[in-house]
Amino acid sequence: MNDKGEIVSSYTIDENLELQIWTKGLSPRLVVFNKNQNKRKLIPLRWLEDRDRKLSVKGKARGASEEYTLADLLSPLQRILAEYAVYTPFRAVHWRFSMVLEKALHTPVTVLNKSEFSMLAEDKRARLWLSDLTDENREKGTGFFRPFFPVSEGELRAFPKPEEGEGAEPSAPKIPFTENRCSTEDLLRTGVVRALDGLNIRRWYRPVRIMAAAMLLGFSFCEEDGSEFCDEIWHAANDNKPLDLKIGDPRLKGLGRKFTGYARHMDVLDKISVWASMDSEKELLDGGYGRKRRIDFPMGFLGDVDSVVTFFDREDGHMALACKPKVQRATGGSGGLFYASPPQKSQEKQELIYTFPQEVYEKALADDAFGGANDDYFTVLQLTSAKVFEAWCETLTPYIAWFTGI
Repeated sequence: MNDKGEIVSSYTIDENLELQIWTKGLSPRLVVFNKNQNKRKLIPLRWLEDRDRKLSVKGKARGASEEYTLADLLSPLQRILAEYAVYTPFRAVHWRFSMVLEKALHTPVTVLNKSEFSMLAEDKRARLWLSDLTDENREKGTGFFRPFFPVSEGELRAFPKPEEGEGAEPSAPKIPFTENRCSTEDLLRTGVVRALDGLNIRRWYRPVRIMAAAMLLGFSFCEEDGSEFCDEIWHAANDNKPLDLKIGDPRLKGLGRKFTGYARHMDVLDKISVWASMDSEKELLDGGYGRKRRIDFPMGFLGDVDSVVTFFDREDGHMALACKPKVQRATGGSGGLFYASPPQKSQEKQELIYTFPQEVYEKALADDAFGGANDDYFTVLQLTSAKVFEAWCETLTPYIAWFTGI
C-alpha cells in the first residue's frame, strides 16, 4: 500500500454512482465516485450515522441530479465494508483493540474512606467497579472489588460465593483481594469480566465490540469526533506497539461515560420512551403532566449548547423529562440532546421528551448512588446517555454486524 492509499472494495450502484472504500492503513473512508463527472469525494464513515441523510449525485445533463437515501445504499455499504474487513488486517486489530478497550472500561476506582459512600464524587460514580479498601478491621491492603451496577441473577455465577458467616447479600456480590492487588489487571485475573461477557452478551460483549469497531472505522465516538484518536490506534497497531488506553483520557471519557450509563441501566431502557418535540413543555402539559422542578446542564452534557431539563409527573405514576436547549440553533446538530431511539434529528424539533414509570427513575437513582445520597443531576445524565448509546449502537449495527461477530 503506497502513501496515497488504495481502493480495497467497490460496488457499482448504477450508471451514475459507484461506492468505494479507500484506506492507507489507517481508518477507512467512503468514496463517492460520480461516474458521470469522473470525480471522487472521500467521506468519513461517521457521515452514515444520520439515517435521514441523502446522497445527491450530479447527472450528465446540466442541472440534473440523482438522489439516494441511506436505506437505498445499505446493502452495497454492507458488502464493501465486509470486503474491506477481509482484505485488510481489520479483524485482527479489532479483536486486539476490543481487549484493550474492555480493560479500560472496567478500570476500578479506589475508595479508602467509608464516608465517601455517602456521596461519591462524579468521576467515581461514572465507573463500573470500586476497589473497596475501607474496612479498618482488615489488615492493610485487603479489600473487595465491588460492582457498581445491578447484577442480574444470571450474572451472579461470575462472582465467588460468599463465605459462610460473611453476611453478603446476593444482590451485592463482591470479590476479595489481598496485598493491595486492586488494579485493573488484578480484576481481570479474577475472570469475572470474561465470565460476564459470556453470561450477558447484550450488556457486555456486544457493545464493547461495537465501540471498538466504531473507533477503528472512523465512526463517531458516540456523537463525538474521535478521528485523531482513531489514527493513533491504527498507528500503534501498524507498528505492532501496545496501546495504553486510559479511561480518564479526555478523548474516551464521554464515550466511556455513556457506556457506563448503558451497562448500569440497560434493564430499564426498554421502559423509557424518547421522541423529538417542537415544544416539549406544552406537549407534556397537554398530555396531563404537571411541572415539578428544573435542572440546568452546561454545554457538552446534554448537547453542544447549554440546556435545561424540566421534571414532570402524572397521576398515573408516570414521569417525564423535557430536555430543551437554552438557545435555539439555526441548524440541526448531532449532540446527545437531539438523539432519540430511533434517531430523530431535525432543524425544527430541537427538544426531546423522555417518559417512563416513576419506579424506573427511583431505581436508577438508587443504582447510581451505591447506598449514598441520590443525585438527580447525575442520574438524568446517566439515563439520557444510556439512551443515546443504545440508539448509537442500533445505528452502527447494520453496517458492521457482518464482520465483527456481534
